[in-house]
Amino acid sequence: MKFLGPRVFLLLAPLALPALAQTESVLSPKAQSGSSTIEQAESLLGAGKIDAAISMLTTMSQSEPNEARIIHLLGTAYYQKTDYVRALAQLSVAIKRAPEGSRQYKQDVQMLGLSHYLLGHIKEAIPYLEQVKAWAPDNVEMAYTLGISYIQTHDLDKARESFARMFSIPPGSASAYLINAQMMIRQQFEEFAEKELQKALELDSKLPQANFLLGEMAIYRANLEQGIEFLKREIAINPGFAMAYYMLGEAYTRQLKWDEAIAPLQESIWLNPFFSGPYIVLGKVYLKKGEHGNSESMLRRALKMDPNNFSGHHLLAQVLQQSNRAEEAKREFEIADSLRSSEKK
Repeated sequence: MKFLGPRVFLLLAPLALPALAQTESVLSPKAQSGSSTIEQAESLLGAGKIDAAISMLTTMSQSEPNEARIIHLLGTAYYQKTDYVRALAQLSVAIKRAPEGSRQYKQDVQMLGLSHYLLGHIKEAIPYLEQVKAWAPDNVEMAYTLGISYIQTHDLDKARESFARMFSIPPGSASAYLINAQMMIRQQFEEFAEKELQKALELDSKLPQANFLLGEMAIYRANLEQGIEFLKREIAINPGFAMAYYMLGEAYTRQLKWDEAIAPLQESIWLNPFFSGPYIVLGKVYLKKGEHGNSESMLRRALKMDPNNFSGHHLLAQVLQQSNRAEEAKREFEIADSLRSSEKK
């Protein structure tokens, strides 16, 4: 199974609890004078003072180890702290003591599912996420999380159904296969994505973007002729799609066909002048053709849009070096080296 790194999963953490808890919060308003200790702990959680709440709840759990509400709140606190291992330990106990279908039970289910997911325990997460889907079928965040989980466990049909629900399209439609493929590519399951795209085109031979994605994958596998053919099909179907022209120009450069690359790259810019990619590739093309003025112009335009682009600075340094502008070239090489070093950290 391919698995995304923890940084990717942690991006979902702020989305996790609100799906159910915003409308059914267990947290009390500010504790009133004379409130019980547990209500004070709830108040601390509500105010974002998580460590203080954990300290108070931990002390309480030592004297009342079987108090279901304390265990639930400890699990909630650890979840909010993004300490998902401790959250699982508490919530796994809390859910056994909450009445099934209750507010607390539903929140425990959701936090258990997302804690497993965020820790990469995908198979363990799915049963909990499926329960949440039944309670909140229109929640797109949960539909996305469940869909990704199905991809990670190779349940492609269920993944497609989940994303189709998310985008309000029929699960057996060409569009559903296309979207499922896009999600698979993001998860680096290209071999599955290719089959989904082929099925999408069987259902609708003029579906936009399907040929583009097939072409993009073929190019990255260095199957350039096949990739170019797919991109030409995409352009015939979807002539206003700037990325198809950009990728076509990129494919020609990989074949060292510098003259053939110029037209599609220019067309990509005319369709979308706000994307730096084709400017940089054109800068490389003009550098290879010895047209230093055109190359510098393209690269400087690209760097205005994307000033931290390593390739742009490195290519510009080469242009300046070949134009006998040594000091300017040195500065650009230094910027490029700095950007490359920061990428490696």
